Amino acid sequence: MAEAGSRGIAWAGAVNLVGGATGSVIGLLLAAIVGRGLGTDGAGTYFLVVAVFMIVSNVAELGADTGLVRFASAARARGRVHDVPRLLVIATGPVLLGGVVVVVLAAAWARERPDDLAGLSPGLVVTAGVLAVLSSLVAVMLAVSRGLGDVLAYPVLQNILLPLLRVVGVLVVVTAGGGVAAVLLAWMAPVPLVLAIAVVVAVALTRRHAGTLRPAPLPSSQRSGMSREFWSFSATRGLSSAVEIMLEWFDVILVGALTSPEAAGVYAVVTRCARAGEVVQQAARIAVGPQISAALARGAIAEAREVYGLVTAAMIWLAWPFFIVLAVFGDTVLTAFGPGFDDGAVSLAVLSLAMGLATAAGTVQTILLMGGRSSWQLADKSAALVLNIVLNVALVPLWGIEGAAVSWAVTIVADTALVVYQVQRLMDVRPAGRYLWVAAGLACAVVGGITTLARLLLGSSVPVLVVTVVVAAAAYLAASWPLRHRLGLVELLAHRSPV
Repeated sequence: MAEAGSRGIAWAGAVNLVGGATGSVIGLLLAAIVGRGLGTDGAGTYFLVVAVFMIVSNVAELGADTGLVRFASAARARGRVHDVPRLLVIATGPVLLGGVVVVVLAAAWARERPDDLAGLSPGLVVTAGVLAVLSSLVAVMLAVSRGLGDVLAYPVLQNILLPLLRVVGVLVVVTAGGGVAAVLLAWMAPVPLVLAIAVVVAVALTRRHAGTLRPAPLPSSQRSGMSREFWSFSATRGLSSAVEIMLEWFDVILVGALTSPEAAGVYAVVTRCARAGEVVQQAARIAVGPQISAALARGAIAEAREVYGLVTAAMIWLAWPFFIVLAVFGDTVLTAFGPGFDDGAVSLAVLSLAMGLATAAGTVQTILLMGGRSSWQLADKSAALVLNIVLNVALVPLWGIEGAAVSWAVTIVADTALVVYQVQRLMDVRPAGRYLWVAAGLACAVVGGITTLARLLLGSSVPVLVVTVVVAAAAYLAASWPLRHRLGLVELLAHRSPV
């Protein structure tokens, strides 16, 4: 597997961007198959269960995935790679124990509250609990690979293989006329296979770097100190991660509870479309996380600032055209998911604008975490979740899914503004602003101008959308080439980390 340090941030980012983009396309294809096969009502039930699965899976990680990325990359930066096997033991024990608790609770809930299962069998609920725990272990194993500098395992396994297996399984079930329960089982079934591969990769990389899987002998006081330091960071991150995943999925559950499963299905598809643009943020986060951690561990604030500015400009340059197209042609995009889904066009426009603003903040969440401020992020996300729930409860009964979209947009903008203040003012890690303004202005002028003009003159249809995207993409690339230095793209490609 390739390592980020040997080829630079651009290589790591490109690999994760390709993997993430592939995963996003497959995810949207999966949503279209579910929407057309099950309808808005069946899709609503499907997405409600997926929301619970994702929340449980992320909570079960306990923050150990982020902890491993931070501490393994820091160990490499300090020349203490022999600590990685012990870090792996420290991380996996509590996750396995927590997984047992999750399965027991799922079984108890299925037995005591069968009326809450939306027509699903208790056996499926327990199976979902087991597979959610295995999904959390996938994240932990891939975190080992990321912390050791590998940039291929995560995008290949998490962003390509797992979604591909899911879409194939769901397509087979839908084609055969299967219902919601069968579709959900097909969606969850590939997790054990991906986990097995992730374990093999993590073991191989640990042996390559540390020479052995056996933890180096340490006095009990040092072992306790290492465990205490790891979990004081990771447990806080685990709580933050739980709040983050609830921010991502809980509004779908609230829409279903406050309106109908049909509305929840439409809103879930809208949020999946908007979040497809997050692939750029995710690729940047995965690519720069180990490098930011290493830079901050060495006290190299200037390097962290340089990475922050270059990557943020690239994120705007890549992501803003996507969000602009969604905002302008949202109704046409949503017709791909089946009849009735285009009712979410206004919500999609609102979410796309909010996601664009969040992208402009760059990798602030990663800098906060890799700088050891997991407690700050926990407080930020907790406040954001409370704000989101209050707004949803107030606005969804009045405006339906548009109320949910406004609630989510206000929440994400407020949360982003707070983290930007913490990173740039309190941590003194500021990006180079000259690159950001060029990227933002170029996207708005070229892509924004062409798409808006096409919509006003030609209306909204699939042919108009396709032709407009092709023309806008060609014009955008042509305009970007002479500005490549002012966009920071050349500097990003040339950047190399000392680690």
